[in-house]
Amino acid sequence: MHDSRPLSETEEHAHLTITAITADKPTQCRLMGLGLGVGKEVELLRNRRGDVVLKNGNSRISLGAGIARHILARLTRCDGDPR
Repeated sequence: MHDSRPLSETEEHAHLTITAITADKPTQCRLMGLGLGVGKEVELLRNRRGDVVLKNGNSRISLGAGIARHILARLTRCDGDPR
């Protein structure tokens, strides 16, 4: 349950903590500009064959599968989990 996996392979409605970003430096900088960095907690709202929509605070961020596979995250809880 605590292993990191790419966002593109994560189930919907999961609460996650980003553990690593394996993309190139320019992409990492763009993601940081969107508020996505290592240690950030997000919720994965939708996953459509690797294209994902994240909830980051009050914002929604859509990422294509090519970028989503470079963002590794650890599951912190799923909806329905009492934590």
